[in-house]
Amino acid sequence: MSSTVFREDIIAYLARYLGRKYAEKLLESVTTPGTRYFFRVNTLKTKPEDLLHELRSQGVNVYQHAHVPEALFVPVEGPFEIRRLDKVVYVDKHTAESVYVGANVFAPGVYKVENAEKGDYVSVISPNGILVAEGILEMEPDEIFSKRRGLAVRVTRSVYKAQSLRDTSYFLSGHIYHQSLPSMVAVRLLDPKPGETILDMCSSPGGKSTHAAQLMENTGEIIAVDRSKSKVDIVLENAKRLGINIIKGVVYDSRYISEVLGKESVDAVILDPPCSALGVRPKLYYDRSYQDIVKLANYQRQFIREAVNVLRRGGKLLYTTCTFSPLENELNVVHAFSDFRLKPVPISFPNIKTPLLGIPGLQFDPHLHDTPGFFISILVKK
Repeated sequence: MSSTVFREDIIAYLARYLGRKYAEKLLESVTTPGTRYFFRVNTLKTKPEDLLHELRSQGVNVYQHAHVPEALFVPVEGPFEIRRLDKVVYVDKHTAESVYVGANVFAPGVYKVENAEKGDYVSVISPNGILVAEGILEMEPDEIFSKRRGLAVRVTRSVYKAQSLRDTSYFLSGHIYHQSLPSMVAVRLLDPKPGETILDMCSSPGGKSTHAAQLMENTGEIIAVDRSKSKVDIVLENAKRLGINIIKGVVYDSRYISEVLGKESVDAVILDPPCSALGVRPKLYYDRSYQDIVKLANYQRQFIREAVNVLRRGGKLLYTTCTFSPLENELNVVHAFSDFRLKPVPISFPNIKTPLLGIPGLQFDPHLHDTPGFFISILVKK
């Protein structure tokens, strides 16, 4: 299936570094979700063990990760067969990939409705023709395209399914936050301390910022930067829901954030820059090219350069990506310690492999670790 989802130049690029067989296994693995769906317990409001017992008492099939106590997960079930009905709703790529694992369809993600009206049972189909779900159309088609908001399809059956907690009181009251395991591991390895000043350069939607705030016991300052007000607002909304008040939102291009913060002004930097997202699961198709990845790697280096500017001496840079692309991962780390005043430090996590080239760090590979593809490196400013 990887050859139908990914361009040949992407497969060939990864094969140069990883070997053809390994590259194809990696890419094949991201066409399906993992078997575990993770969320983070907000330890500012409750203890993971207490929430675990409470959810189990309500019949939720939930487990606690052995090495990250605030990480709980529910099993992902499937695949299930989806029928091709005459009444159809077509959705965009992002929506299709969410609906594939059980999310409902909201109006902004719909681009076409065929032979259906409110109340009809419909098939939900991706732009490349993959059946992702069945459900009930909750809005008239004209209303979907005029209002562009609201619940469009209530999904009743999807290819994969994990028990959702997003509509529960636990989510609404800020007791949980949906976040991948590698992302939680990354912030734990950074080990932010109460009272520190942390910069999150590409912060939306706020998973790492809010996790850092938990570990800092809501004491200190986290500066959450993103390029648009709408993205920063999402971070601040999540922080408010979680009861966090140390996050300050800044709308800015963080490649130049020293213009606002000044040089050597923060104790640590979290940098999860725009990337190829090859590791994000599940993928129904992928339309980026090798040249796109080259451009992204160069773009990411601009953020690394500015991270050095704002870090105090001895400060730590947490560099992460949701990809297994060597240009964006290992080779950017090589660039960081060759051209900038950064030194990678050894980090480890049980059963997770180290990156290529002997680079200190971690690489989560989906087919080995049952996670998204994810890269973690921590570098210290000399």
